[in-house]
Amino acid sequence: MPRIVVFLDLDDTILQTALKCPPGEPLAPAAFNRAGEVLSFMTRAQQRLLGFWLEQGMVIPVTGRTDDALARVAIAFTSWRITHHGAVIRQPDGSLPAWWFAEVQPALVAAQPLLRNLSIHLSAGAAGDYRVNSHSVDKWLTYISVKADDDGGTLARLASRLEQAGLPPELALHCNGNNLALTVRGAQKQDAVRRVAAELQREGPIVTIGAGDSLTDLPFMQSCDFALIPKGSQIQNQTWNEYA
Repeated sequence: MPRIVVFLDLDDTILQTALKCPPGEPLAPAAFNRAGEVLSFMTRAQQRLLGFWLEQGMVIPVTGRTDDALARVAIAFTSWRITHHGAVIRQPDGSLPAWWFAEVQPALVAAQPLLRNLSIHLSAGAAGDYRVNSHSVDKWLTYISVKADDDGGTLARLASRLEQAGLPPELALHCNGNNLALTVRGAQKQDAVRRVAAELQREGPIVTIGAGDSLTDLPFMQSCDFALIPKGSQIQNQTWNEYA
């Protein structure tokens, strides 16, 4: 019998901050900051869906979170883990697969000067409007994240400026609300999902479900047999409105 494998984006898909939760909804803590304070929650519907998936299949996180940030999520992931927007792929034992060094690391290595220069450029232009962080695995930068505290207008304008200036073809831009990321092509979520799915298929047939909220989740969701999106997500708001 085929195994069910759920490739699951986390933030704003299966958990979110309190401000994004329905008013009056009973909530369960879902993610914490480094001080142990609750940052994100799950609604009853999210808890029930996740519980069903964990009972019936294999749940694999596909997240922009780093490994450290994933460790602060209150979900017991026991299989593969995809972090850093797809640039880091860990086996159930926590190690990087041998093929990661042959297929993913070269793309990261080639993009190092571009990521470093962009990080410097973005930091110089921040002027207190946003915060820039560079993330890495071992000594290799994996992606640049930019965050702001407004409703998304600051990063939307920044994304527009970056697109008008022209991004290097090796990099891709992700923007959703007050989160912006610059990732490396060939080391993105869809690449990681395809690689992990191929590994799992070696052990027998699988049925894959992709769940995500952002437009940039669509490529990895499209590589799955089925796709699921949450109500009120960026995907729904920007692609379903004309059918409402």
